[in-house]
Amino acid sequence: MRIIKRFSKTHIGQKLIGFLFYSITSLISRSIRWEYLVENEKSNIFKSDEEYIFCCWHNRLFLGPHLLPRNRIINALQSSHSDGMVTSLAFKYLGMNVILGSSKKGGMQAFRKMVKCIKLGESVAITPDGPKGPKEKVKEGIIKLAQITETSIIPLVWTTNKFKLINSWDNFVLPYPFAKGVYSFGKPIYVKKQMNKNELETARQNLENEIKRLTKLVENKLN
Repeated sequence: MRIIKRFSKTHIGQKLIGFLFYSITSLISRSIRWEYLVENEKSNIFKSDEEYIFCCWHNRLFLGPHLLPRNRIINALQSSHSDGMVTSLAFKYLGMNVILGSSKKGGMQAFRKMVKCIKLGESVAITPDGPKGPKEKVKEGIIKLAQITETSIIPLVWTTNKFKLINSWDNFVLPYPFAKGVYSFGKPIYVKKQMNKNELETARQNLENEIKRLTKLVENKLN
C-alpha cells in the first residue's frame, strides 16, 4: 500500500491516474442516455463566440467537463493539491487549459490568470464551492471575476437516475454507466460593474439559488 501511495504522488503516477480518470469518465459519459432540459438554448452557447464563466458544483466534477462546449478555449480552475493535479491532467485530455490555484494557495495569481484569459476572449470554468466547501455554497470569487471582467456566468447542472454518493465533504456524485441523464445550462447571469458589499452578497446568493433551482429541475425531470 505504501508503494502504491508513493507512486500515486509521483509525476508519472499522477499522469497515469489522470489518464485513467479521463478514460473512465469519457466511457461513462458516452454510455449515459442524455436528455437536454431547455433552460437556455444549447445552440446559443455552442455557436456563440462569446466568452463565459461556466460553473458547476464540485460534486458534479465527474462528468461536468464532458458536457461543456468544445468549440472554444476553456480554462479550468483547479486546486494545486495532488487530487486537483489528477483531475487537471484529465481536463487536459479533454482539450481544456488548466489554471492551478485555490482560496488557500495561489488564489490571487490564479484569479489574475483567469482575468487575463477572459480578456483574451477565452472562457473559464469554476466550481464555485470548491475546493473544500462548504458544500453548494457559492464563494465571492466567481462574482468578483464576473464583475471585473463584465462576463456573464453560465451555470451547468446534471444528474442521472442511477448514481453513488461518495462519503466526502461534498458528497461527490459517481454516476453509473448506461443510466438515464439530464443536463442543462442556465441562462446567462450578469453582474453589475459597480456594487457595494450588500449588493455583492445579493449577487452571490442569487447565483447560489439559481444553481440549486436548476439542479431541482433536472432531478425532477427524472422523477
